Amino acid sequence: MHKLLLFFIVSSISFAQVIDCKINVNADLVDQTNSQIFETLEQELNEFVSSTKWVDIRAEDYNKINCTMLITIQNYNNNEFQANLQIQSSRPVFGSTYETPLLNRKDDDFNFNYQEFESLNFNPNSTNTSLVSLISYYVYVTLGIDADSFSLNGGDAYFNQARKIVDLSQSNRFSGWKQSEKRTNRYWLIDQLSTNPFSLFRQAIYDYHLNGLDVMSSQPEAGKQAIAKSVSDLKTLSDSRPNSLVAQLFFDAKADEIVQIFSGGPSFDTSQLVDDLNRVAPFFTAKWSQIQ
Repeated sequence: MHKLLLFFIVSSISFAQVIDCKINVNADLVDQTNSQIFETLEQELNEFVSSTKWVDIRAEDYNKINCTMLITIQNYNNNEFQANLQIQSSRPVFGSTYETPLLNRKDDDFNFNYQEFESLNFNPNSTNTSLVSLISYYVYVTLGIDADSFSLNGGDAYFNQARKIVDLSQSNRFSGWKQSEKRTNRYWLIDQLSTNPFSLFRQAIYDYHLNGLDVMSSQPEAGKQAIAKSVSDLKTLSDSRPNSLVAQLFFDAKADEIVQIFSGGPSFDTSQLVDDLNRVAPFFTAKWSQIQ
């Protein structure tokens, strides 16, 4: 049994390196007689993500990370797009057919230049176009969080690449890349994902998934204990770093799932868990009240 579990863990670390991302472009808010440019944009973005070699490991289709990006165009003029992005990703849970959400983030500053049929190519070591930088940044954030869910700090290489994209985008005239801007932007997200003061977030991601969800099929009580510990770690993080962006990121993805986990199965004393949840994520108090 231990050998089988070890094989799954090692295999998971390997297969978690390839992303299968579907990108949709919604231009319903834009008054345009010709929608062709938006259709071309969607097609070329999907081709860009699927054809770019983001990592060195290949995997079969059924082993890929599931990801969706919805780009909502709010304004378009002279090849300049004002938009927002909703990105979601998930990964499979061991011993089940269930896919657990990993990332659910909205970026309201997803603005870029794009000329129809322009070439989209990512160079990891130099400045890229605003659109290529935006998409590549979120691909690496997605890869990093996924890798962290299988191996403690397993996402280092991906987060480092996302940080490099931020560094190379400091001269970008579009907002969202700079330290001096709002503290929920891309600069601050990768800062919190990859620096020591927020390391408890990455510990929580690892415990919640590998020690929690992935053992639920065989050891549901142990799985619940690991998940409760991950929430406790996030509460500790919140005590030292109030209103952290990564804590919000975690519960935006996990709130409904946590309620489901602790609303059934073997008996579990949820009093401390609910107290921790209300302290670290008071914006979901109505959900936490459903946990019995």
